[in-house]
Amino acid sequence: MQCPKCGHAQSDTVKCGSCGVYFAKLTQPEAAARPVSEPVEERRGFGLGTLVLAAGVTGCIVYYLMRGAHPERQPVAMPTQLRAVPAPGAGIIAGPSGATAGGAQAVDAVEAARRATVFIRTTWGLGSGFIVDADCHVVTNRHVVETDAARVTANVDHNPDVQAGIANTQQRLQNAIIAAQLHRRVLAGQPGNNLELMQLDERIRQMQQALMNLPQQLDADVTRRVNAADSGGFSVVLLDGTHYEGLHARLSEGADLAVIQLPANNCPFIVTERNAALRVGQRVYAIGNPSGLGYTVTTGVVSGMRELEGRTYVQTDAPISPGSSGGPLITEQGRVIGINSLVMRGVQGIGFAIPIDVLYSEFPDMAPMRSP
Repeated sequence: MQCPKCGHAQSDTVKCGSCGVYFAKLTQPEAAARPVSEPVEERRGFGLGTLVLAAGVTGCIVYYLMRGAHPERQPVAMPTQLRAVPAPGAGIIAGPSGATAGGAQAVDAVEAARRATVFIRTTWGLGSGFIVDADCHVVTNRHVVETDAARVTANVDHNPDVQAGIANTQQRLQNAIIAAQLHRRVLAGQPGNNLELMQLDERIRQMQQALMNLPQQLDADVTRRVNAADSGGFSVVLLDGTHYEGLHARLSEGADLAVIQLPANNCPFIVTERNAALRVGQRVYAIGNPSGLGYTVTTGVVSGMRELEGRTYVQTDAPISPGSSGGPLITEQGRVIGINSLVMRGVQGIGFAIPIDVLYSEFPDMAPMRSP
């Protein structure tokens, strides 16, 4: 080996034979200059830095992919996209195109009109009406509130209790007449019974007369019921359950219209819209009480203006059924344009409403209410 200090060549690897230096002393300072812990510290520092750098780079890449490389995947603000969805049956009504744009406004308008619609009940049937001003005037059809003697009679004729009572009276009289006649035959063959026979004859005559008068008695009962219905009036029920009893109406002489004054103040009412603004195809809603199903709403369009028996009607395909007579036909803005009155029997989707303008021509003292 060669001495690192003096360059002397020798075979001894411990001590130089020329300068006497020990070889171990020459290598120890270099080893001491590098502490044993340094490589460990270097490895730790390199590993942590790499993780931080990798995390940063990964974050940049993810951010780039989400914001730059794929803009269609950008997140959308939650309040704009996630809105409350009404529960089934909440009553969102589509606009003319079938979309729900403006549906909330239509729902509010229809609900306001329902609050101004009334349920009319008489002793001969039921119908609808609606309040047209803050003074609580109710508009309906004349045929809804006018005493219908024919329907009262029909109700009596088809009333099972009435029919059972008549049959029972008839059978009782017939049985009593037969019994009295048999008794008379027994007495006729015996002397001294002339007075009793005369009394039996009179009794039989009276019962026979009563049996013959049963139809007239039924007619008298019908008349009594009609008079009671006429004097007793009818009832009106509001959507909130408020009842008014014993009401009477002003009847139009020239149209199937009537006006009722409720004994109340500040009633909810429907604003009217003159018929000149009507358009064919315009969406409308009919509100009424078909078959007693209170405050039902059906929808359709204005099909046209029709002449029937010399009068003009608004034709609509909004379903109108018995019990809906007198109810309002309204626009999407909640303004009444007609009074539901007629349906074409045997044909679906054809109903007729009296134009609201007719109301003010028949009752000139009533002024149309306008929206504020």
